[in-house]
Amino acid sequence: MVDSIYAKGAAQHVNPVPNAAVHRGILVTSGVLGKDPKTGEYAQETAEQIRLAFEQLPLILAEAGAGPQDVVKLDLYFADRQDRAIANHHWERLWPDPAHRPARQAHQVSLPRACRFQLVAMAVL
Repeated sequence: MVDSIYAKGAAQHVNPVPNAAVHRGILVTSGVLGKDPKTGEYAQETAEQIRLAFEQLPLILAEAGAGPQDVVKLDLYFADRQDRAIANHHWERLWPDPAHRPARQAHQVSLPRACRFQLVAMAVL
């Protein structure tokens, strides 16, 4: 049976969607958004949305007893793929050792409303 994760301190979705789900030791996040967890609003600046999403990921992982070291794949969704350089700073902060980083893929997509960035992670518990 799937267990839903609603992480304290992480922005919640407007729709009835958890921050993540866990099944048989595999955690998969929903879209981790660049929203302010207190207001539920997207940050105005893309760099701030990216920072917020990367800051919320460890909170979501911790709620399931995991950490960044348990992530095996990260998908980054950008309104403008040129913003990957902004994400690299946060990527290197979470995974400073190049020998122990998860797989990663960047996608340029059409995102809703004020959303400029979101990420999705898969982790093994």
